[in-house]
Amino acid sequence: MIFYGSTILWTLIVLFGPYDVTQGMSSKLLYVHVPTVWIAYLGYSLTFVYSLLYLLKRDHKYDSLALSNAKSGVVFTIVTLVSGSAWGKATWGTWWVWGDARLNLTAILLLVYMGYLVSRSFSYDLDKTAKNSSFIGIFGIIQLPILHFSVIWWRSVHQQASILSQETISTGSAPMSSDILTTLLISLVLVTIVHFSLLKKFNSTSEKLWNDYLNPKNRVKI
Repeated sequence: MIFYGSTILWTLIVLFGPYDVTQGMSSKLLYVHVPTVWIAYLGYSLTFVYSLLYLLKRDHKYDSLALSNAKSGVVFTIVTLVSGSAWGKATWGTWWVWGDARLNLTAILLLVYMGYLVSRSFSYDLDKTAKNSSFIGIFGIIQLPILHFSVIWWRSVHQQASILSQETISTGSAPMSSDILTTLLISLVLVTIVHFSLLKKFNSTSEKLWNDYLNPKNRVKI
């Protein structure tokens, strides 16, 4: 119920929320693109934390949480790329700019965590699988700071951060109207709720797999 309610409210905000006069209606993709990329960052950061905890404590609940966050991160990264491409088409006149570091690094980020998910199917030994995928979850985090600062380090058509920019920090105000900023923050809260709702669903599935692995007698015989 919470998942569907938050998703519906988020959709209504995207459809009827305020937009930038200069960019027009396409600027409302801000309410999709920015929240999803930050939630993707959150998902992958938590994947790193729980992967590390699993290697240290070998408690299957940490592996389940790492996997669940990786799945949600992949979902939101796909939404980020799709919304960003649509926004790019409206703003730059093209769906993709191959010379842009952030676009390419985001695509690579998606491939790495899709690889994390695929690695889960290499062995029927769930403990061995969890151990191997944990290394991907740990080393994959290296990409996040590189991706985030790519628009500063390399020449890019992608704009720099607005809310966390040096200008915003120094002046105390974001370079956007208050109604757009408020709507963006509400979108971020709603997407966060959607993320944790997905985590609950994904974690339930993962916990069942671990339960069957640790307690073979619980498996349903067909």
